[in-house]
Amino acid sequence: MIELIASLVVDLSDQKLTVLDSNQQVVRVISVSTGKASTPTPIGQSKVFTKYRSTTMYGRTYTVPGVPYTMCVTANEAICLHAAPWQERAGQAFGVPRSHGCVRMPTDDARWLFHNTRRGTPVTIQA
Repeated sequence: MIELIASLVVDLSDQKLTVLDSNQQVVRVISVSTGKASTPTPIGQSKVFTKYRSTTMYGRTYTVPGVPYTMCVTANEAICLHAAPWQERAGQAFGVPRSHGCVRMPTDDARWLFHNTRRGTPVTIQA
């Protein structure tokens, strides 16, 4: 078992999510896909508000049922960290902005993160 995750840092410039322990040591670095230029991921400090093993995501132009391992970092659940199995199935690499603002990651990484991150964990999204 790993030491409790103390914080998460999403870096938009390199499309990476860094997992830190209580000593600010890197536990894992995950390649992610954040918001496109037209639908950017907002910069700032937040926390994990809610967690869903599976949920339906809604946007103005889409409805995606069964999004696995979702952790929302805005109170209105508009921005979440989650698996993107459709991106994997399409053979689209992570590390490239592709989302409507959420932070997408491979399913195996999202599962690990979901099971090892508590509600209330601080999240920083930086440029």
